[in-house]
Amino acid sequence: MSDPPSMMRLMRIQSAKGHPGPQEFIEEGAVEESLTFVHAADLHLDTPFKRVDAADQRVRDACVEATFAAYDRIVEVCLERQADFLVIAGDLYNSAERSVRAQSRFRSAAERLAQGSVRVFVASGNHDPSTGGSARLQMPENVHVFSSKAVERVEFPSDEDVRCVLYGRSFGRAKETDNLALGFRKSDGDPFAIGVLHANVGGNEQYEPYAPCSLEDLRASGMDYWALGHIHQHLVLSTDPPVIYPGSPQGLDPNEAGGHGCVIVTVGSTGARTEFVETGQVTWDRQAVDLTSAVSLDDVLASLRAGCESVRESSGGRPVLLRIDLIGRSEVHPQLAHAEVFEDLVAEVRAEQLGLEPWVWLDRVRDLTRPAIDLDRVREGADFAGDLVRLADAIPAEEAEAMLFEVLDPIRSAARGAELDFDALSVLERARDLSLDRLLGEEAAR
Repeated sequence: MSDPPSMMRLMRIQSAKGHPGPQEFIEEGAVEESLTFVHAADLHLDTPFKRVDAADQRVRDACVEATFAAYDRIVEVCLERQADFLVIAGDLYNSAERSVRAQSRFRSAAERLAQGSVRVFVASGNHDPSTGGSARLQMPENVHVFSSKAVERVEFPSDEDVRCVLYGRSFGRAKETDNLALGFRKSDGDPFAIGVLHANVGGNEQYEPYAPCSLEDLRASGMDYWALGHIHQHLVLSTDPPVIYPGSPQGLDPNEAGGHGCVIVTVGSTGARTEFVETGQVTWDRQAVDLTSAVSLDDVLASLRAGCESVRESSGGRPVLLRIDLIGRSEVHPQLAHAEVFEDLVAEVRAEQLGLEPWVWLDRVRDLTRPAIDLDRVREGADFAGDLVRLADAIPAEEAEAMLFEVLDPIRSAARGAELDFDALSVLERARDLSLDRLLGEEAAR
């Protein structure tokens, strides 16, 4: 890690806007801040929420508007904090074609930033490579998109009073497999240097291996801050120098639960300080509701309501898209097994929760309860029920996976990648328990 840049050793007196005034210098330590910028990535403007089937118009509208509203919140953060500029590290748009609606909304917000003297620096990613899209709107002069042909160096501001330098490179193609980080190198004499790149650092297996690189590659560049994009969770890979994924400003599917936002970076005499700010407009959440002690459908209703209230209280006032799994060995399991009864319960709670503020939309409720059976006792029996449990126990996990794959492969092909959110062992246990339900129920009826 190089020593703090020389421009940090003589700090300029801040002007009324909070920025240093020209030619005004005092000794280090007298001024705490010299540069403030906001780091965002993966806005995916105009993307549809994945796997949401909302019958309610208010929920549908919130999902359609969420990415734009999250971007508007980023703009508000820039203006509230009097940021010098906004960095967007890839996937500003959701597709290479970048809809006119998305471009228009981005442009309008950029014009608001221009009125506040905030510049915007953009590096394209795999969803919005620079070569994609035929319908392009003209962007205001405060927006700069980094080149896709080589790492581009941009001084800020672009006059003799340079306070930092940004190095960035856009994707020229969607499936960028080259290590673009190797092209970044801080020039001698540069003040605070910022690297802007959409990349998979360290081979994160949950994301496509685009622009793959290592943390060591980034450190070798000499950058004082790395503004990354591509991973939708907020991650701090390093503090020396800061190497940060801000995460997406808005969670886009059920796997993106939790807080989403941007990072405010304040550069001073001691280096860069960072602050994560939430910008998400709708929150994804999951709950496992244990019905072990439930003895009636009223108990089920109460448990579902309690699960909804729990996520509402922790949502920060934001609406919630909630998925609930009902679990546990329960006396109400046979009643929930009736599809009509189960659907009525869910519909009742869903309608109630939409009438509250903030609303909670029950996006999906799964009944994963099991019969209130003492499996150990059944397993020890010499009857057919005991044989059934022991047979299920003896099936190796690998064999169960192979059987499930064989059964589901045609369904996956027909459904073209639809979500099948379960595993082989849970399917095996479910089949065992349904068989036991019927078997033991018939014995009890005799």
